[in-house]
Amino acid sequence: MLEEKHSEGIPKYVQLAKILREKILAQEYRPDEQIPTEANLCKEYNVSRITVREAINKLVQESLLNRRQGRGTYVVHQKLRRNIAKVYSFSSDMQRLGLRPSSRVLSITRGEADALAAEKLHLPDTNRTVVVIARIRKANETPVLIETTIVPDTLCPGLIEKDLEKGSLYQILTEDYQLVLHHAEETYEAIILSNKDAKLLGCPVNRPMPAFSLQRIAFLESGAPIEFTRSVGRGDMLTLAITMVADKADFKRVIDL
Repeated sequence: MLEEKHSEGIPKYVQLAKILREKILAQEYRPDEQIPTEANLCKEYNVSRITVREAINKLVQESLLNRRQGRGTYVVHQKLRRNIAKVYSFSSDMQRLGLRPSSRVLSITRGEADALAAEKLHLPDTNRTVVVIARIRKANETPVLIETTIVPDTLCPGLIEKDLEKGSLYQILTEDYQLVLHHAEETYEAIILSNKDAKLLGCPVNRPMPAFSLQRIAFLESGAPIEFTRSVGRGDMLTLAITMVADKADFKRVIDL
């Protein structure tokens, strides 16, 4: 049952919309799942049909719900929104969105960097030893990214022994090695998923699926590179966004001819 309209003047339909929104974000109502009928919502929350309709209208306007003629109201499949104007942490962004971040480690190895990684990480010819971490990043157990991260072994000895299924790499770098990321450079490219990557991400194989190819180099405040990451993200679940302020953004477009 909802509270009566209190002194702050919050209408019942706004209260109900908040409850339903939280259930959608927590995936109590899962994507493409039909929510309870108007009659059932009226009974569950002891409100009028008008209140239910106004709450649903609000969530339809927010693109959280979708009415299907003659079939009912369904949860819209939500895209994850990545803010590319700040140093990106998958775990932190998922938590901010009310989702549970998790990882499945495909492999973690210690060895010599290839030529590209050595260049990006400014590794000397005398010591190219790195740790390579390949993971599937998940939101509420749904695969979102395939991520391969390469870090210099000299900066974080013993990293290969850390639990990267449950822990955040950035948190481990900060707390265990006192390595704090200061800024990063990223590039993005629209691609079609390979069958191998589609299978890892739980997408249909042998069917064109749009995706993003992402590449990131992260730096310490000293300017030393600490991380080189290459990722493939599902185009059906990921949106890249940037907030630009006039005269306060260094925005570049890279065109490869």
